[in-house]
Amino acid sequence: MTAKEFLQQVYFAQQEVEMKLEQIERLQSLATRITTRFKSTPSGSNSIDSRIEISVAEIHEQINRLSEEVTKLLSVSKEVQATIAQVEKVISRRILEYRYLSFFTWKQIAIIMRTSLRHVYKLHKEALGNFSAQFTKCH
Repeated sequence: MTAKEFLQQVYFAQQEVEMKLEQIERLQSLATRITTRFKSTPSGSNSIDSRIEISVAEIHEQINRLSEEVTKLLSVSKEVQATIAQVEKVISRRILEYRYLSFFTWKQIAIIMRTSLRHVYKLHKEALGNFSAQFTKCH
């Protein structure tokens, strides 16, 4: 894996985290609706009650699995953030943070840094060089 690929994995991990959080939200909503119906139905048939309990338990198992996956994905972001933090040159570190942790566009970075787009590209190239040196030490 190249240094740039290492940095880019945060973006994809972030997209996956958002997707999994949406899935968790939908499952929690479903579990709540099922539980509400379960509690409001008169007790009479044990087989229906047990099927509902099983369904709710399965939903919670799925939520737990998704939560574990989210934790793993967030560790990717944490690792990239820690590696970027080790870059000594402040401007290089800022460019990498803006681009790979905050997901700013090149134009947004140029505006924030009050410089031209061309200069941002040049700074990014330099920052990648600095990061690559740091990345090879750590990995």
